[in-house]
Amino acid sequence: MDFESIRKYWDDRASLDHTAQSTTQDVFLREIEARVLADAVRKYAVSTILDVGCGDARTTSRLASEFKDKHFSAFDYAQSMVTNSRATVEGLGLTNIELFQHDATKPFPVTGMDMAYTTRCLINLPGWDLQRQAIDNILSSLRQDGIYVMIENFVEGQSNFNALRTRFNLPEIAIRDHNLFFIQNQTEEYLSKYFSIEESTNISSTYYMVSRVIYSSICASQGTAPDYFDKHHELAAQLPFSGEYGPVRMLCLRKK
Repeated sequence: MDFESIRKYWDDRASLDHTAQSTTQDVFLREIEARVLADAVRKYAVSTILDVGCGDARTTSRLASEFKDKHFSAFDYAQSMVTNSRATVEGLGLTNIELFQHDATKPFPVTGMDMAYTTRCLINLPGWDLQRQAIDNILSSLRQDGIYVMIENFVEGQSNFNALRTRFNLPEIAIRDHNLFFIQNQTEEYLSKYFSIEESTNISSTYYMVSRVIYSSICASQGTAPDYFDKHHELAAQLPFSGEYGPVRMLCLRKK
């Protein structure tokens, strides 16, 4: 899919779905992401935070509710997502979030941020050149020594958990047409030019082994369809991180 087709996909999806599943069916994966981002806010003691590709802004709203002394900026390129974001923020009565519509491949209207983050945002850009451009824009939005928490999908973890699924006679899960997963070595080599990599952790491995392998195997044996709200998902999201059997990786990066 090309850039405009992907933008339309998300615009249409947000206009039809105002629930917590408007950006992903996997609500408990979002729980993991929100938890590690909250940990990063505390660890790095930041005050100004930018959410790049905020979707419905549920993650940023959750963080803004927890850290009322911090200022959050958040944007998305899909107008329907921004509309949903405003409804989320207004419904919670939050005053420490600034929302706007913007394209991550264009220079950002905010600079000097203490921290920026993406959660499965840049994988929606259909080309390594566009992904690099977005990373460059994130770099420019940060103050010197600022932090970028990159939570994105990588092909290596995707391949590993699919290999594990085949051992349990489960079909592989394909990468969706609107996604372009990162290649870890290529990505880290590029990032290292501008950032110090302080942490690189697969935050989805344990979760995927339970939810996409064990639970899926149980469902297959019972002839039932997996349910994203099943207790296996909820409990798996609370387990410690281990292994390389999931696509979603977190990199904590400090601007050089």
